[in-house]
Amino acid sequence: MSATAVIGRDEELAAVREFVSRLGAGPSSLVIAGEAGIGKTTLWELGLAATQGSAQVLAHRSVQAESSLAFVGLSDLLGPVFDQVAPSLFPPRREALEVALLMAAPGDEPPDPRAIGLALLDVLTQLAEDGSVLVALDDLQWLDPSSAAVLQIALRRIRSEPVSLLATQRREAQSPAAPELDDAFPEERRERLWLDPLSLAGLYRLLKERVGIELTRPQLARVSEVSGGNPFFALEIGRELAREDSPRPAGEFLSVPASLRELLGGRLARLPAVTSGLLLQAAALARPTTDALAAARDDQNDVQEALVPAVRAGVVNLDGKRLRFAHPLLASICYERASDSERRAAHRALAAVVDDTEERARHSALATERPDARVASDLDQAAARAAARGAPAAAAELCELAAESTPATDARARGRRLRAAALHGLAGEGERASLILRELLEEASSGGERADVLLALASTFRANPATMIQLCGEALAEAEGDDRRSAEILALRSWAHMFDLNVRAALADARASLDKAERADDPRLVTQAIARVGQLETWGVDITPRLLERGVEIEREIGARLGYRGSPRLPLSRLLMRLGEVERPRTLLGELESEAVERGDEGTRVVVLWSLSMLEWMVGRWQVALEHAVAANELAEQTQDAHTRAWVGRVKALVEGDLGLVEEARLSAAEGMAFSRASSNEMFLIAAQGSLGRLELALGNLEQAGALLDDLPRRLQAAHLCDPTVPIWPDAIETLVGLRELGPAAAYLEQYEANARGLGGPWALAAAARCRGLVAAGRGEFETAFKAFELALGELADQPYPMERARTLFCLGSARLQANQRRLAREALEQAVAGFEELGATLWLEKARGELRRISGRRAAPDDLTETERRVAGLAAEGHSNKEIAATLFMGVSTVESHLSRVYRKLGIRSRAQLASRLVEPAKRTGADPQT
Repeated sequence: MSATAVIGRDEELAAVREFVSRLGAGPSSLVIAGEAGIGKTTLWELGLAATQGSAQVLAHRSVQAESSLAFVGLSDLLGPVFDQVAPSLFPPRREALEVALLMAAPGDEPPDPRAIGLALLDVLTQLAEDGSVLVALDDLQWLDPSSAAVLQIALRRIRSEPVSLLATQRREAQSPAAPELDDAFPEERRERLWLDPLSLAGLYRLLKERVGIELTRPQLARVSEVSGGNPFFALEIGRELAREDSPRPAGEFLSVPASLRELLGGRLARLPAVTSGLLLQAAALARPTTDALAAARDDQNDVQEALVPAVRAGVVNLDGKRLRFAHPLLASICYERASDSERRAAHRALAAVVDDTEERARHSALATERPDARVASDLDQAAARAAARGAPAAAAELCELAAESTPATDARARGRRLRAAALHGLAGEGERASLILRELLEEASSGGERADVLLALASTFRANPATMIQLCGEALAEAEGDDRRSAEILALRSWAHMFDLNVRAALADARASLDKAERADDPRLVTQAIARVGQLETWGVDITPRLLERGVEIEREIGARLGYRGSPRLPLSRLLMRLGEVERPRTLLGELESEAVERGDEGTRVVVLWSLSMLEWMVGRWQVALEHAVAANELAEQTQDAHTRAWVGRVKALVEGDLGLVEEARLSAAEGMAFSRASSNEMFLIAAQGSLGRLELALGNLEQAGALLDDLPRRLQAAHLCDPTVPIWPDAIETLVGLRELGPAAAYLEQYEANARGLGGPWALAAAARCRGLVAAGRGEFETAFKAFELALGELADQPYPMERARTLFCLGSARLQANQRRLAREALEQAVAGFEELGATLWLEKARGELRRISGRRAAPDDLTETERRVAGLAAEGHSNKEIAATLFMGVSTVESHLSRVYRKLGIRSRAQLASRLVEPAKRTGADPQT
């Protein structure tokens, strides 16, 4: 199609061309939006033509009849390129994609839509290695939900690759909501082009050039009024006027149809009856072809001949054997103007000839007037097939159709609706699932059926633990005597108690769930129950010896590769790292991550990455820990899961704070707290607030640290969250001692020591001993303090916890300085300085150096400043504002303020004027430039 095909759209055409010209510059999107007939598809086709081989185009044109089928759009997009890219895909992802595209039979488990989406991402990025890739989608509002879901997964993960989206979307009140695929692109790289009505001048040119009529201005104004400036409607009016035998006088008022549907209906009504019958069947088909129509009528010649009037009238176009309506409205009107009996007859004929199981089942359902057991069974099978392909949205709709087609006396109708609700939940349609389940609850029989409905309903209330707990309690009563059902109900209630921050109740339910799973003799269920019990036992410090090892053995025996919710390998790795092991947890977590990458399980990968980050933080490999935390944060952003982003924010803030990245740590902690509140997760909120409090403690801001940390151990204790490796406990105790609040510090210490003894790991025992030393030193009981610190150092001997060792040495040195044991204080503090330097713990390093200066009694010199502090101080001495310094050194204003506070404290000054003179002193002595 040439650009001359577009009339009155010069600016819009220029915008499309500009978009195409930028395809190689990175990811971008352009959505052309407007009402039906406004010219969206014409501009879209011109955009495709403008690529002229400069980009790999993956195109799909959606139609309403196929919008309920599974992966129709994905099949169109990947069909031409699949063989080219398939060999290089991860085998598990390739298999998931092949199942979705009907290239391979489904396995025992349906492919995760995320795996299919990541396989699509692999395809896009691989194609992008050879040049620009354009995903082109016409009529986005009719794109099947299964394809839309995996496209969102893939496009959201595009970073810098030259992958772009060009789409059209109908903007009308009655149009279905279109997937917001362009939201996957950066805001500055996405554009929406809204098509407005044509001007009078544009309509005049359109009618003159396309239809050959010239209207007066009043007549043109009437066409514009009725058509709303819609070019398709205006052309239809023009064609009606051109059909008249003689031209109208210039002043005569034009009488035109009041709506486009009325006008198109008139055009269709003039077609022969046999042609109208074929068009009805074509409108009902997902992919209309002359072969399909001929099979339904058993006469190829009759079909070809009968379609001629429709082609001449511009109703349909034939591309070989493929038939396409000239406009989607024509297909809609063909279907709508037919009687119910005519539609049923059309669907009956098509059900006998279409190959696709899902489409055939839908035609069968629409061909019947009343419930039919055979049709319901066919729909049931089609739903199972769609679900097995990883298309829960399509499967859910088929299940609902199956339920509607089930005779009233058949009890299977409720089971089909329950299955539909579960599939809607998997597809992210929680409201629809909840509505079905509430209706079912009114009808369900007591016992197992009612228990299943209550359990499914409870699972839809993820952000409301109280409701989940109540519904699970009712379900448990209904499932009495059924071990399998009871195990599943108890597992969900345990999760709800954990979400409600009641670890004791969660552990009780988890153990009860394990007992029921053992009785049900289901190894997979047992494995998952062990994982849940093991995690909660670690948090509650009530550990069953070798329970998690047994779970891992069962998981390996049955050949399962479970995700983070079900695999005992994850809680085992976390327990081992708390007990002082390093390599075994790394190996277990590495296994889980590799499996998650292969199958596209991003939820598991996020959890594994933050666990790896915590492991590397504990053993002092902070840059590696930060890399893991950043990777986890990026994944959590892509999945848009507030739950995982809350926890990742806390971990990232913890590592950044210890590295002295003050601004970054504050931002990460704030994000963690915000997402914790968004997901109503009290545990994650406490953890993120604890990371922020630790940062303020390291900065020496005791009042701010106290405000953040003071109440957190009490809240952990109330929740029975006893894990002593949570750094909140020792950080809060140290802060309270620094604030001279020794009573609360001692109370927390008593509980903390009990938790540490319960776990028994060297890190926890050492941290508890350090806290004992801090409280004793605060009371002036120095001998008790020194013994406690030495005990802590003994626990840390040959252990891979350098930060805890350096902090213990720092505390010991400070206590010895308080006791006026200056030589011993220097020895401990110098070791602490060396430890902090090796770790890169800049904030703690400065605190230790400050204590050393107290021993020597000398006033700090500029030579004692760090390189960054010297640069900040030099710019401040020259008269630059904090904002100017921040811009020059690429740091935040608050970071500049923190550096200057430390500089003032080190040099014993209070003003910038004093700063200038102090920086000049060594320069005068050495002749050096103060800035070098």
